[in-house]
Amino acid sequence: MRKNKTTKNFTNFKMDGDVYLQRCKVMSVIYAVKKSGMNIPRIDVRIGEDKNCHVLGKGRLNDNIIWITPKAINKDENYLYHTVLHELVHTIFGKGHSRTCHLMKAYQPEVVFSKDKLIKLFRRYYDLWINKQTKQLEVAWVK
Repeated sequence: MRKNKTTKNFTNFKMDGDVYLQRCKVMSVIYAVKKSGMNIPRIDVRIGEDKNCHVLGKGRLNDNIIWITPKAINKDENYLYHTVLHELVHTIFGKGHSRTCHLMKAYQPEVVFSKDKLIKLFRRYYDLWINKQTKQLEVAWVK
């Protein structure tokens, strides 16, 4: 089945040299997650603009595709990590927003944690996801 590469109110940019460099910055965050030992699925990355100028990114729940705006990419590295990891939690783990988790608040905080601390927060979601998958496999194996 073919994946839908568009999302509501978001315009994907055509690939050119500038868009490619922006996409590489987003991919570097994903590679940092993988290098830290987390085996996450392949993620489709789209760069573009949202009609709502305050949106930094979008992630389709449980669908392994994220959309990131240049506004998020051109911010400080920690802000980029926050945006990308936030969208990865949506798209990989299917989690919504949380008022109690710094990473998963609906709006990006004015002060974000360091990229190392953000990856530790992301790892909590990853560990829960892995444990859930392992339990499902155990149940399937017993049947």
